[in-house]
This record gives sequence, structure tokens and C-alpha cells, in this order.
Amino acid sequence: MKLINLLIFAILVTRNVVHCLNLPSPKVTVTLESIFQEGLLVQPRENLYILGTVHIGSKSAQEAELLIETVKPANVVVEIPPSRLKRLQKKASQMRIKEAERKVSSYAGINATPTGKAGSFKGADLLSAIGLFPALASEGYAKGGLSGMLFCTIIVWGSLLKHSTTIGEEADSLPRRNEFEAAVMASENVGAAVIPADFEFEDLIQTVATSMTPLSWANFGFTLFCESIGLREPDPIRRGKQESMVDWELRRRNVETARASRAHGEISNPELSEVLVNVRDRAFARICMDLLDNDKDKLGGPTVCVVGLVHLDGIVDSCGQQSPMTEKTQ
Repeated sequence: MKLINLLIFAILVTRNVVHCLNLPSPKVTVTLESIFQEGLLVQPRENLYILGTVHIGSKSAQEAELLIETVKPANVVVEIPPSRLKRLQKKASQMRIKEAERKVSSYAGINATPTGKAGSFKGADLLSAIGLFPALASEGYAKGGLSGMLFCTIIVWGSLLKHSTTIGEEADSLPRRNEFEAAVMASENVGAAVIPADFEFEDLIQTVATSMTPLSWANFGFTLFCESIGLREPDPIRRGKQESMVDWELRRRNVETARASRAHGEISNPELSEVLVNVRDRAFARICMDLLDNDKDKLGGPTVCVVGLVHLDGIVDSCGQQSPMTEKTQ
């Protein structure tokens, strides 16, 4: 299981490595006011800030850093499991050591800048994704039977495979910085406690397995088939055939796109949507509210929550107050 988690983690962060070896992120002017205006940042309680992010490009990473550096929270809730937090913290420590070594080398007149091409990573990453299939299928079946295996191979592996085919293009046009990694590093810089709020992978497999019946999977497969031949509209968050990476990021950063994607999931597969979205929304919100209650007694600082944009409305609603964007659209 640990090997599978490490391989998945390696695939998801390879784009960040590619970015480090190539072009710097494009300069993006980010302000808290602009994030609020876009509806990506909501403050449902006096001491609670919830930031919705997209898993593409570098803007979300910059926004997470700005929010944490400005607010200087006592706690930062992040949409990652505890095991991933440990890996990110280890990576952050290694990066700080390398940065110190780089500065020493520069003072000594040694060129320590790595070189490489983004395209060289694409084939290796694709092969890594393909090689994960047997391990994911085996782990899924071991943790959740047939339902767990279907989840791991159709949804998890399918997502990894798609990501692996766009690494070169993304590195060239829209360098990726992981917003959760940025949030963890920014939290350490301001002395905030990081709370990993998501399920571990094996727990998620078991939760999905108990929620999805054979009929649910049959309906899901039929829906995918109908979408592939044009009989049904696909998930609005999917990339269009002629859509550039930059345009796709811009569309995914629209709150209405996230809401449309959420509504699509609730219709196409309500059981899976309940587990992957609603249950996690409530878990994230409960952690945030518990932290607020604890910090209120201790006169602590604010709490920041960094999650995928599709979770934003659900967490805000669970915290007892609708977001401004929701109120405007009703």
C-alpha cells in the first residue's frame, strides 16, 4: 500500500519537478480582494477562511501562499491525508536544505542550476501510470472487493493516466505548482499547525465499496458510454477537444463550472458523488468548526481551509452560512 501511495504521489508531483527544471511560473498579480471577488475565497465565520483551488497551473498555489502569509492563521486545514502531509513535510525539509546548498554553491562560484527538458519526463510518467494498473487493481480488490477494484481502475487509474499524457504540454504552457504543497510550506513559514483533513486512500476505497452497488456501477458505466458517443453531456469540468491549457484553467477557476460539475456528478452517479464530495465536505467542515471552538476557548488565531473548488459551497453550507456567490445566484 505504501508503494502505491508513493507511486501515485510521484506521478502527481512530476509536473512540479518539470516546472522546477524549466521555465519559471508566469507572473500573476494576486490580491485577497481579487480572490474574494472571484468567489474562490469565502469567510463564513469571523475567524474562518475557506479557499477553493483548482489542480492546474500555479495561481491556486500563489493564492494559498498569499492568504496564509496575510492572515497568519493558527491552523491550516488541507485536503490531504496524514500520510501525504508527512511526505510533503519531508520534501519541504529537503528543499530547504537544497536551497541552502545552492546559496553556498553560488557564493563559491559553482553553477548548481539543474537543466533538463519537459518532454523527457512525459514518456517515463506515462509508463509509470500504466505500470500502476495491476497494483491499483489488486489493492482495490483487497480493500473493497469488486467495487473497490472498479473504483481504483476506472476512476483513480483513469485520472492518473489522463494526467500523465499532458505533462509536456502543461510544463510548456502552464507550469504547475501544487497548491496543497504550497499551503504546507507557507504554514510552516508562519508557524501555523497543518491539519490533514482527507481520507487515507485505503479508507476511501472501503467507503466507496460500501456505497456502490453492482447496479450503481452498471449505471455509471452506461453513463460513461453515453457521454463518450455524445448522447449525454460530459462533466463540465472536462477539457474540451480544442481547448488550450490556459483556457481550461481559466474555465475551471470559475465557481459556476465547479457547481455545474458537482451537479453533474449528483445526477450521473449520486452514490459516488455522496462519498467523494458530500461526505468529505462535511468532514472538512467539522474539522474547521472544531478548531474554531478550541481556538475560541484559547483565544487562538484564525483557521484557513484549502480545498478543491468543488468542495467550497458544501463546506460553507455545513458551517452554517451560504457563500456570497450562492446568495447572488439564488
